[in-house]
Amino acid sequence: MEAGLKKQAALRLKMAAGHLESVRRMVDQDVYCVNIMRQVAAVQASLEEVQRILLRNHLLTCVADAMRQGLGQEIVDELMDAMKYMPFNAGEAIAPDAPLHSLVHEPVCACHRPAPPADGLAPDPGTGREQP
Repeated sequence: MEAGLKKQAALRLKMAAGHLESVRRMVDQDVYCVNIMRQVAAVQASLEEVQRILLRNHLLTCVADAMRQGLGQEIVDELMDAMKYMPFNAGEAIAPDAPLHSLVHEPVCACHRPAPPADGLAPDPGTGREQP
């Protein structure tokens, strides 16, 4: 795991564990249910952030390596299966400052790039139709 992301995940998990322990004490002390529910939601949000960190690491390391090795289908299938259990918006896993950010508006794979015009006519950016 990338060192910076590992540190972030470990810190989040430590904080979530401490927070969860305080929620357990709230239950023992018969604190008002709605207050406990709010704290449980906060713990869940912390764990979801850990999921995003792990997903980011996986995309930047394991998935990238698998793609280079020609194992794209296998890694995509594995990731799609794992994502079934993730209750968060996975799109948040790649922050705007990610190295891949520059690729957001530029298609990465050839299947999403328009074919060069055979007759020299360029497609209109707004409609996609050829223009003289």
